Amino acid sequence: MSSSSRKRFILAVTAGYVVFGLAWIFLSDQLLAAFTDVGAMLWLSTWKGVLFVLASAALFHVALRALPAADAGNAPQTLEALAAGLVPGGMPRWASYAFAIAVSLLMLLIRDAVAVQFDERPLLILFMLPIVLAALFGGFGPGFTATLVCAVGVAYLVIPPQNSLHIAESHDVLQWVFLIGSGTAVSVLTELLRRAMAKVELNRRLLDTVISGTSDAVFIKDQEGRYLLANRATGEFVGVPAGQMIGRDDRMLFPEDSARALQEIDRTIMESGQIQTHEEELRTTDGRAFVFHVTKGPVHDNGGRVIGLFGISRDITARKQAEAQILHLNADLERRVAERTKDLELANIELQNLAYALTHNLNAPLRAINGFAQLLRESHGSTLDAEGRDCLDQILLASRSMGALMDGILALLRCVSGPLREQEIDLSALAAAHLATLAQAEPQRTVAWTVEPGLAVRGDVAMLKIALEHLIDNAWKFTRGRADARITVGHGSADGQPGLCIADNGAGFDMAHSERLFQPFQRLHRQEEFPGIGIGLATVQRIVRRHGGSIHATATPGQGARFCLALPGLAASPERLHE
Repeated sequence: MSSSSRKRFILAVTAGYVVFGLAWIFLSDQLLAAFTDVGAMLWLSTWKGVLFVLASAALFHVALRALPAADAGNAPQTLEALAAGLVPGGMPRWASYAFAIAVSLLMLLIRDAVAVQFDERPLLILFMLPIVLAALFGGFGPGFTATLVCAVGVAYLVIPPQNSLHIAESHDVLQWVFLIGSGTAVSVLTELLRRAMAKVELNRRLLDTVISGTSDAVFIKDQEGRYLLANRATGEFVGVPAGQMIGRDDRMLFPEDSARALQEIDRTIMESGQIQTHEEELRTTDGRAFVFHVTKGPVHDNGGRVIGLFGISRDITARKQAEAQILHLNADLERRVAERTKDLELANIELQNLAYALTHNLNAPLRAINGFAQLLRESHGSTLDAEGRDCLDQILLASRSMGALMDGILALLRCVSGPLREQEIDLSALAAAHLATLAQAEPQRTVAWTVEPGLAVRGDVAMLKIALEHLIDNAWKFTRGRADARITVGHGSADGQPGLCIADNGAGFDMAHSERLFQPFQRLHRQEEFPGIGIGLATVQRIVRRHGGSIHATATPGQGARFCLALPGLAASPERLHE
């Protein structure tokens, strides 16, 4: 509670006590004026003072309980604070019962003292005061206790015949029953009121705990932009105690540009009547800059009219600074990656140029070696002995092998360089055509081959043709020597993705050495069994990778192998073509 609000509350309680005291004196003196017996007047005056002390003490108890703490961020209004003082829990139960019995007995004594002055009339209305006070400060139990004490006391001391619980007159019985009924009703209604007030007070305290404890700024403004509520976090962000923000608008708390922007946003939200979430950049009067993630919405009255605006703001300044730093680091990283990539590309180009140069420059002397060796064999082969002719054959074989290796290197370089010329490719047609060519070249072999139609993909036709022919050539080569040779080309699964699979029932290989399959010049079979240079599968892998795919192999020694290419966008039909 702010200092000014606390002072206003104390002033209101003090003024209420003055009014209560003056009214008590005036009314009680009017009552004393009806007495002519001096002794009765003195006796009644004494008990009047005692009752005044009890009543004023009860009122002070309520006021002191209702007085909020000096550091309360948002103080309730005076009437709300006084009502909070009546919430159950402030007075011990035994004290509330003792108070109920005391005020009831005191009223019986006062009524007994003034009975002769009112022609023996019961004046039962007087006993509603102790019942109301007891119920107000203690609830149903003390209120009903006061009702019973007053009812028994009235029947015994006030209603004729006195000093007896018997009531002779029917109209007195009616008044007595009415007193009990009224006291019970007042006690029940007061208990319900106290419970409702306790629930409201609990909800208020819980809400105040949440609002005061959160690190987010929570506030409410009226239609003119004046703050009606602001928690401690709001005051810390603004740099002003939360209590001092009440009744002030943004122009009194922020620089002109920030205040104008806030007021424009608030006005738009209240006019739209919709809850909005956005970010706000603010600068305080002491120069601090904040970025808030804000949720704002209209506050409506019971009639649905917009009467203000609520807001919840979370400070995300540190997060925004971190995001900006991350963006800067990312930009710097991308720049460095681009520089490194460019350097790698240049290095790769230089290596490729060197490889091309070497292979081209070596071709000429290699052709010369091969040509002169062939000429020597044809022209002077008859003059050489068997050992000489064998050495000459080894020279020719080595030169041809070296030529094949250089051709493989050139093919591998062509696969990893140059642009991709993408177009729609009928893989089924390519595979069927190459298998037919192989079958025509070796009519003595019997190979059952199957190609699934409709296999299509988008890619570089020259490269994918090379990859497909390498795989089919391997299947054709490794099924050599089998009477029941079979080769299938069709749709399959490669590592959980749709793939193009080439399978055979040939020599197969040991999966323990599968990591060597796609390394250049690495072979898993002896040269004399299955000749080759070990460059085909390495070429296939690089072509597939350039198309964004992958290659997977499975095999069993003596039972065949299966190679599957996972290519993006691969399509297939369920029909099959047999030849």
